[in-house]
Amino acid sequence: MGILRKLTSVTTLGAVNFRSSKEKTARNTKKAAKEAKVQTKLLQEQNRLLREQQQ
Repeated sequence: MGILRKLTSVTTLGAVNFRSSKEKTARNTKKAAKEAKVQTKLLQEQNRLLREQQQ
């Protein structure tokens, strides 16, 4: 994505951002979804352990 942008970023030594705002948003959204999955999994495991303790 954005080969021209990436090439410009390299040739200007970072004066132009490497990633566009759309790429940053997509990357952050994907990261947040992944973290939410991990958190959900941990909460489910914690709830399972609590149920086992109560029995």
